Amino acid sequence: MMQKIWKSKNFLSLLLFPFSILYYLCFVIYKISNKEKKCNIPVLCVGNITLGGAGKTPTVIEMRQILTKNFKKIFVLTRGYKGTAKGPLIVSKDHSFHEVGEESLLHSHFGLTCVSKKKFSGAKFCEAQGGELIIMDDGLQSIDIKKDCKVLVIDSDYGFGNKNIFPSGPLRETISSGIKNCDLILIIGNNSNILKKNMIPKQKVFMAKKEISIESCKNKNLFVFSALGNNTNFHNSLLHSGFTIKRIKSFSDHYIFKKNDILSILNLAKKENLTVVCTKKDYIKVPEEFKNKITPVNLNLKIEKKNKFEQRVLECLRAN
Repeated sequence: MMQKIWKSKNFLSLLLFPFSILYYLCFVIYKISNKEKKCNIPVLCVGNITLGGAGKTPTVIEMRQILTKNFKKIFVLTRGYKGTAKGPLIVSKDHSFHEVGEESLLHSHFGLTCVSKKKFSGAKFCEAQGGELIIMDDGLQSIDIKKDCKVLVIDSDYGFGNKNIFPSGPLRETISSGIKNCDLILIIGNNSNILKKNMIPKQKVFMAKKEISIESCKNKNLFVFSALGNNTNFHNSLLHSGFTIKRIKSFSDHYIFKKNDILSILNLAKKENLTVVCTKKDYIKVPEEFKNKITPVNLNLKIEKKNKFEQRVLECLRAN
């Protein structure tokens, strides 16, 4: 709901604007009052300046794969959003999303993943485990660990919404400060107008596209359900990949599916002969008894000028 409200300036966003001023003042005080601590190994942070899905998780997955040949032991560090575990701990197949959050479990499919509510404690834990590189999934605005390379991810379709600070808009900080404080900017999507509209320096910018595939999907008429920061983004990616969406069920970000939610989706899909799909992140939260009736979507990120992007990231990491 808030994603729709934040897309443009309206009466509600105007009503919330005084709270945005208060939020930003608290953020500035937080930044002034805290100091980042340096780790003994390089730290790469992937984040955004908007609330909701911009594509951080697929970016982190892709960057881990890109940097594997340069660093033998890479840890993805995350707070384990909505998980009960405080950590620091290494995520294993024995953990549930209730303990470590669905994003942490997804990252663990691709390599070592550490969950820690206190990020610096998590970073020191990764060091002690022989880590050579830490990739933070989110955290551009947090003042805890010194980041050697900061990558700002922007969804080209959603951009910065109405460009207001939370709660009047989706911004965690001002656009100018976010762009100034990052080392590289990864714009996901085809809408290059975002560069002209927001005075984004081209020397920092790289472009990327999402590639969608569904294994063994003969029926391309879909019933799509998701619980993401930006559900519409996921729907558009499927449409651009040639799938036909007949039914949609959207839930709030990180929503935990109940049995009745899934049953109603499956029953309706059966009546209308539709293939039921969701993201791999959401598939983790589907009750085990229904997983064989739902198809997870493969989402990969294709970074343009990948070799140059890798070189810039490595230069940034080594310079610090």
